[in-house]
Amino acid sequence: MMDKSNDSGQMLLLAAFTIGFMVVVSTVMLNNIIYASNMAYESNNDISYFEVSNIARMTDEATKAAYYNATTGTSFNHTVFSRYLENYSRETTLLYAYSGVSFSFTNSTLYDAYFTKNGLSSGQENWTIIDNVKATDNFTMELTDTSNLGDISEPFEVHALNQSGSSIWFMKIYDDGSNIKANVSNQTYNIDPSFIDIKGNVTYKFDNSTAGKTYSLKYLNSSNIIGLYSLSGELSTGESFRCERYKMINATVDIATSKNKINVTFPVTVP
Repeated sequence: MMDKSNDSGQMLLLAAFTIGFMVVVSTVMLNNIIYASNMAYESNNDISYFEVSNIARMTDEATKAAYYNATTGTSFNHTVFSRYLENYSRETTLLYAYSGVSFSFTNSTLYDAYFTKNGLSSGQENWTIIDNVKATDNFTMELTDTSNLGDISEPFEVHALNQSGSSIWFMKIYDDGSNIKANVSNQTYNIDPSFIDIKGNVTYKFDNSTAGKTYSLKYLNSSNIIGLYSLSGELSTGESFRCERYKMINATVDIATSKNKINVTFPVTVP
């Protein structure tokens, strides 16, 4: 049986614990309220990284859509392309105006792209274009500028790699000082760089090397080359694929709120 002094001590200890617990809970709740309020305020007044990223993604998709709408067969209608992007700029400006954000979009003229992953001279130059290819129906390249092309010791290379990563077919393009040459599976040819039909030219033996195999297609030293490429075919899953690059364009976006203003220019590959 406990005496009254022990009961009183336990009651005081319990009361102290309860008060302390309430203080902690109240502090956490107050901090959460302040944090939530600040986040809400900032979201209404600041331009977040997510917002800029979202605009970049929308602009990239709009530019590609503009290209597809402006392309009929093999011809490209620059007027249709420009009007599509003008409509995109107008509609997006109205959309952001409702949320109190000023938005404007301008685009540069189209220019030739490098064969790097992002189309820029500083982009990743050794990269895989497509994986898990079952069959290639079309593979063409047009080299619009070969002034940066290396010699035989540093050529631009195209490889078909099997699932183990070994090259089952390759093409090395280089400048020997007087002609542009292509070395294909150890056979050398003079080529016309304005149009290279890898799939259609039987002397390149692309079909012989890749038929019945699953492979990936990869570029090496692609910062040596400026131009356009197009390839299409079927994946090992049975799905069709198409990879192409026509040009590059610089998209400039201005975004402004009452607190911040951002001006950003980013390159977009077309398509």
